[in-house]
Amino acid sequence: MKTRLRDTHRLPCVESVEAHYFMSPLIFTSVTRQGAVLLDLKRNRYLGLSHSDAVVLSRNVEGFPALDRRPEFGEAPQVEHANHAAILETFLRRGIVTMRFTPTGNIVSSVVSLHGSLVSIGDEITAQAVSPGRHLPAFLFSLLWSSACLRCVPLRFIVQHVYRRHSAAIAKGYTFSVSRAAALIDGFRLIRPYFFLAKEHCLLHALTLVNFLAHYGEFPLWVFGVSSDPWTAHSWVQQDHYLLDCNPESVCGLEPILAI
Repeated sequence: MKTRLRDTHRLPCVESVEAHYFMSPLIFTSVTRQGAVLLDLKRNRYLGLSHSDAVVLSRNVEGFPALDRRPEFGEAPQVEHANHAAILETFLRRGIVTMRFTPTGNIVSSVVSLHGSLVSIGDEITAQAVSPGRHLPAFLFSLLWSSACLRCVPLRFIVQHVYRRHSAAIAKGYTFSVSRAAALIDGFRLIRPYFFLAKEHCLLHALTLVNFLAHYGEFPLWVFGVSSDPWTAHSWVQQDHYLLDCNPESVCGLEPILAI
């Protein structure tokens, strides 16, 4: 899923203010070396903020990552005196922040790491599927459902559905099985090339795989990640340090923004 970065703001820097601001519901944040990227599920778009603009939200908006506590992203720029109330009003009008706390659409993003030793299931860990043709009905149902939803349903509803399903599985004691997932992924990989190419279709590929595995009682995380230099957005499936539909080289330059 590659797309151009839209609605990039370069607002003046401001000092902290007395009013209390919160991130709006269904907006998720990833800090990059250039600033920050927001995934706005309500409007189905990404928003880019420069480093100085991100500092404004970091110092004034609850729920935005604290850039001052992230030394790996460099020293925060000096904040110049400005009419900060008017500038934050701009964020309010755009729906990025609110002055009333609201739970984030009942979605809590899981923490995934792209650092350390990542292992690709299907490349480094393999398990031969028994009679891959047996998986064809589940694959077709997952593909058709995923394709129809991505065409006709707002992304936030798809994300909420996958999140609720995953949360329900965790509540029932679900634990990830590497060996079982590897066998299912082998069957998925044998069937998938007959229906669509994974390249340039990462969102469809990841969602179809997530739904396919859910059919068999496996519930790994559906992950969205971004990079701002150069701008890239990508989606994949991951559980702990296991990558289920990609290799480490394809995600090592990204920052996760949402994992459900």
